Amino acid sequence: MNNEIIEDIVNTAHHIYDKDMIIGKAGNISIMDGDYIYITASGTDFKSLCYEDIIKVKIEDLSYTTNDDKKPSMETTLHTEIYKKRDDIKSVVHVHSPYATAFAFSNKRLIRLEGFGEITSEYIEEVDYYPPGSKKLADNASNMLKNEDAVLLKDHGVICVGKNIDEATLLCEYIEGIAKTQYITHVLNL
Repeated sequence: MNNEIIEDIVNTAHHIYDKDMIIGKAGNISIMDGDYIYITASGTDFKSLCYEDIIKVKIEDLSYTTNDDKKPSMETTLHTEIYKKRDDIKSVVHVHSPYATAFAFSNKRLIRLEGFGEITSEYIEEVDYYPPGSKKLADNASNMLKNEDAVLLKDHGVICVGKNIDEATLLCEYIEGIAKTQYITHVLNL
């Protein structure tokens, strides 16, 4: 086990919780390390997430071992499919931040604003709804993320990728920030 990677995930989980980007036990974080990913365990509370809540999973066959009855996140397939399609990223962060998730549940599109890279399209891309943990969600989201670093999962949440965990987390914060700005703008324009 790579203690540095585990510490990065635990610290990020606490940061995301403190920023109100996680509701309950919804969300997951992973970092790729060679042929493996380190990912948060299923049903973990990010407020109290600890070393034992991170599971090392083999990308090829999703095999893992733990000293207890914990299982990897139900979105492990989603994470591994993204890594298989993007050799330039090393971290995936999936959150249910309130404002961005509200856009994911609404009929309003989230406009791409300046502040995080070149604007290549008008809106943040959206992936159609598929049940959480499903192969269809993993396939469709990973295909969309071939050319994007952040997408909204319709009626679900947000997923961001980065060359490291800090970049993926910062992108989640950016998406939530522009969602909040646009929500307030919509309210002010009523």
